[in-house]
Amino acid sequence: MDTFIRGAYTFCKALTHLFYINLLWIAFTLLGGVVLGFMPSTVALYTVARKFLTGEDDIPIFKTFWKAFRSEFLRSNLMGSLLLAGSLLWYVDFIIFRGMDSGFSQILSQVMIVIGFIYFILLLYIFPVYVHYDKKFFQYFKMALMIGLLQPMSLMLMLVGTVLNYYFFMYFQGFIPLVGASLFCYLNMWIALKSFQTIENKSIRIKQHYAKEMLR
Repeated sequence: MDTFIRGAYTFCKALTHLFYINLLWIAFTLLGGVVLGFMPSTVALYTVARKFLTGEDDIPIFKTFWKAFRSEFLRSNLMGSLLLAGSLLWYVDFIIFRGMDSGFSQILSQVMIVIGFIYFILLLYIFPVYVHYDKKFFQYFKMALMIGLLQPMSLMLMLVGTVLNYYFFMYFQGFIPLVGASLFCYLNMWIALKSFQTIENKSIRIKQHYAKEMLR
């Protein structure tokens, strides 16, 4: 009975947390007029999720969220503008190629599908990379893409998690305004952190190997 009560308490606490940060995400997105609020709110959401998933679960949530929103407002909106421009460019090119009636245009359409998939990988990893690493602005794009392409197992989990999220919220649409953003964010960040840890462990092993070679 005690185990059940503890489990129920943990579940309710986690659900309350997801609801609260999802509410913050919605509120701050609206605070920025949606267009200017979406990106900094999402970065703030991922910042909170990363801290909790790395063991910093005693942080003041609102203060952490607000600080990330305020400090990343301009840079995150610049990132969002570039991502939106890339998405629109891909979509327009894809529609144009699909509308052409020639063998070459069909080849180009297939190429655009591949490019679209690669771009989707970038979108899956850009927020986790952005809040986890301290890099120069354009390095985030390169790093997000490289991690996604060089970590196939992580990418597979990310894709499966995204599909599961999609179908869950399609069947239970009432949960979308409650935990829609926060649940996806936590799953996305958790998988990405596993990938980051794998890369960091591999880097440590390589450094240790070279250190041993230097001592010989």
